[in-house]
Amino acid sequence: MNVPLARRNLLHDRSKLILSVLGVAASLTLIVLLLGFRNGLYKAITAYLDNISADLLVTKSGIQGAFTASNLPITLHDTLGATAGVVEIDHVLVGEFIFSQGNVKMPAVLVGYNIENGIGGPWKMSEGRGIQADDEVVFDASLARKAGINIGDKITLLNQPFRVVGLSRETVSWLAVYLFISRSAAEKTLQLPGIASYYALRLPPGSDLTAVANAIEKQFPNVEVFRPNQKTDASVKIVATVLDTPINLMLGISIVIGIAVMGLTAYTTIVDRMREYGVLKAVGATGEWLYRLVITETFYQAGLGFTVGTIFSYGAAQIIMVLFPQFIIIIYPETLALTGVIALVMSVLAALLPIRRLGAVDPAVAFRA
Repeated sequence: MNVPLARRNLLHDRSKLILSVLGVAASLTLIVLLLGFRNGLYKAITAYLDNISADLLVTKSGIQGAFTASNLPITLHDTLGATAGVVEIDHVLVGEFIFSQGNVKMPAVLVGYNIENGIGGPWKMSEGRGIQADDEVVFDASLARKAGINIGDKITLLNQPFRVVGLSRETVSWLAVYLFISRSAAEKTLQLPGIASYYALRLPPGSDLTAVANAIEKQFPNVEVFRPNQKTDASVKIVATVLDTPINLMLGISIVIGIAVMGLTAYTTIVDRMREYGVLKAVGATGEWLYRLVITETFYQAGLGFTVGTIFSYGAAQIIMVLFPQFIIIIYPETLALTGVIALVMSVLAALLPIRRLGAVDPAVAFRA
């Protein structure tokens, strides 16, 4: 009985319904975008490590941040390989610099890798091809678009000339952008001959990674060995300590706004319809039944707001990523599920705020002039 009545109450004043739904949708959109931004941020930070096709990585011990702080001699190559019993081993040289062209300036990570096997190189191409010579570079597609760089253009990186032969995807974040050149070119450009930032090891199937890592660290006390996912987890924790607090604060503000919008709508609905509620009480409706009616109305608002907010979220995410490609927004199904739960909690809390007003409804008000 209360469900059709709740629906009719909402549709009675459609302008108020539209405004309340848009208010709820706006707060839920902000929640989804913030969660999606956090998902994209973590994904972008760990993208390089996620796509290194290696079982173990070896860096200089004590390195907590990027590989750029690590420097190992390339003379370890053969000894490491023999100790680990690897199928394949290679090293990558990485360096940081500020890319500058015209009005575009951005922190960049220059990655020099073995172009013969591709270990440590670009994992997803948007256009063009991979590197085949020392004077070639694979550029990030979004940075190339922003800087007006096209395939075939000649650019200068750290005073060295390169020709753009390919554009990569998923190689940019708000922290930095990845650019790829050959390892020999990186040694010259970064002026680090004979240096490796890290070694990538591919082991036979079924190998005991922990045992291999312990054996390497025992023989080489100045190195640290870890699985790529261990490094990604550490990177996420470092960023989370800085950004999770402001993001959670904004999430809390969004939830409060949504509760306030739905609560205000429920309150004004009760005040405007005191006479109708009085009639319902006069014909036998209990206070509990009226409570369910109000809660059902807020559920309808939350459901409509969630639907509209989901549409807004996907549209806004695409616009933001087009205008600001360094910001990646990833909306997982579990992100929407969490937002749906938040919407339900918001609707219940919003209904509880004005619901006590119903207890004071006098049935006699229905018969007053």
